[in-house]
Formats: sequence, structure tokens, C-alpha cells
Amino acid sequence: MFKKITAVCVCLGLVVSITGTGGTPVQAASPVGMTSVMVNGVMLTLESQAYVKQGRVMAPLRDMAKGLGAQLYWDAPSRTATLKRASHQAEIKAGSSRALRDGGAVILDVPAEIRSGRVYVPLRFVVESVDATISWNVKTGTAQIILPLDPASAKSVIAERAAAAVQALKTKDWAALSSMVHSTRGVRFSPYGYVDTAKDIVRSRSEIAAAGADGTVRTWGAYDGTGDPIKLTFAQYYDKFIYSADFADAPEMGYNQTIGTGNSLNNARNVYPDAILVEYHYDGFDPQYDGMDWQSLRLVFVKEGGQWMLVGIIHDQWTI
Repeated sequence: MFKKITAVCVCLGLVVSITGTGGTPVQAASPVGMTSVMVNGVMLTLESQAYVKQGRVMAPLRDMAKGLGAQLYWDAPSRTATLKRASHQAEIKAGSSRALRDGGAVILDVPAEIRSGRVYVPLRFVVESVDATISWNVKTGTAQIILPLDPASAKSVIAERAAAAVQALKTKDWAALSSMVHSTRGVRFSPYGYVDTAKDIVRSRSEIAAAGADGTVRTWGAYDGTGDPIKLTFAQYYDKFIYSADFADAPEMGYNQTIGTGNSLNNARNVYPDAILVEYHYDGFDPQYDGMDWQSLRLVFVKEGGQWMLVGIIHDQWTI
């Protein structure tokens, strides 16, 4: 029987103060001292002290679950903890280097352990298990955690903006779309679920405004399977890797939720840790393919001033 440990929900903004030091990764020789863990900006003091073991920050699981707005269940006979937040779930057993995250096996550098009746786990594992991201500043001893909005909160914030953006894409209203593009970051185009920050093409606000007259052939990446370069004009890329289906009328939508999953690595949350991602999804078109012809369009928005601005347009589909 699982025992539920009450956890509190948080919105964007939380700072956790813990004891220990960290880097990416933390070196085993790092001295133990006060480490500030920033989670979207609001402070929380952990009731139990964290520590460094074999170069990894070990954090009290119960306190971190509360701070990250997750639910925690403890099964004493098996010494197994289950962590849940939104659609994400992780299982970790004290004394074991093997854990589960959303059904997939994860090998921990340092096993979870029990000290003074409390379960301690590697901090990075906890953070990534709730779809958050973490970065470290070794000099200041600070860990920065970005915790995305839960789906309901994300929808309430971005639904109207996202609807306007996908409608602009549908009608090829480049002037309207350009007004939503981030003024300095522009918008990055990713033909598949993996966002390649080195090779994906980025277009500025003014370039998006002129997209309708853009006849230049560019290399947008490489085709899945063959590896051949994707050499297309903007209009051709639009037909194949942007609006390849009527996404404005997609039967499924996800706000900070991934719907379409295939063999391609989806690293959007790592590339855009502070973003709201909106996914428009078709689970398939021809029954003979049994769903393997699914397609998704993901729009990525980040805050600029008081507005959520478009910085990414990601097309995704089943890949080999």
C-alpha cells in the first residue's frame, strides 16, 4: 500500500536553499557549503540538509517534492518512492542505482539512500523527473531550476496567443505572424522533434514579414532516414515541415505536454527551458499505417517584456 505524502503546488517562482555544492557535473572534490537552488524565483528553505556524495548533490526527496509541486508516495516494504507531477512519474528505490522515469529506465550515478529516516536522491534526477531543467554556477554555488507551467496554467496563459499564431500560419499572414516573433531571438525552424541549435535556420522578425516573397533555396537540416540535405525554398519548407496538415483544426492539443512521440529525440524543453510549448497533433491519417503517420506542430513562446513571443516552430513526425 502506497502512503501519500502531502505536497504543495507552486506556480512559476520558487527558490530552494540547500546545503551542498554543485556543478555540471559537480566534482567529487567540491567543498560542502551553502548552495542556492533557484526555481523560477521564489525562496523555499528545505527542512532537511542536503549533502554532496561522490560529486553529486543529494537532496531530501520529500522536501524537493513539496517545492516542485509534486506528489510523493512511499511504499515502505519495497523502500520505493513514486514521484508524480502532471503527466510525469518517476520511481526510485533506496539502495538501487536503477530508477524509472516516465516508464523508461534511468541509471543513477549515486543510488538513492535513507538517512535519519529520510530518502535522499540525486538532485538532478528529481528535477528532470518533473520535466524541469537545471543548470549550475560552480563559482557561486547556485543551481538554477526552471519549472514549466502545468498544462492548465499554460493553457490559460497562452491559448489566445497560440491560436492567433497558428491561424496566421494557416492563412500565410506573415505580417501578423512577424508581430509575434521575438525581437532579438527571431524564430528557429526545426524540421523534426530534435532542435539543432547549431544547424536549424533562424529567421528574424523582418525576414518572417517578407517570407511570402522569399524564393531563396536554403538547407533546413537533413531528411530523416537518408540524411540528405533538406534544400527547399521557404514556401516548399512551409508545405512539408510547417503546415503539412491543418493544424489550426488539429483534434489534439497539448500545453507544455508532449503528445507525439517517436524515435527522434525531443529536446525542446532543454533548449527552451523557460518557454511554453503548444503542440497541435494528428495521431494518423491512413489506418493502414496504424498511427505511424502521425504529425505534430509545436509552437514555442518565451516571455519578452510583458508579452509571450514566438521563438520556435517545430515540426515532428514518426522517424526511422
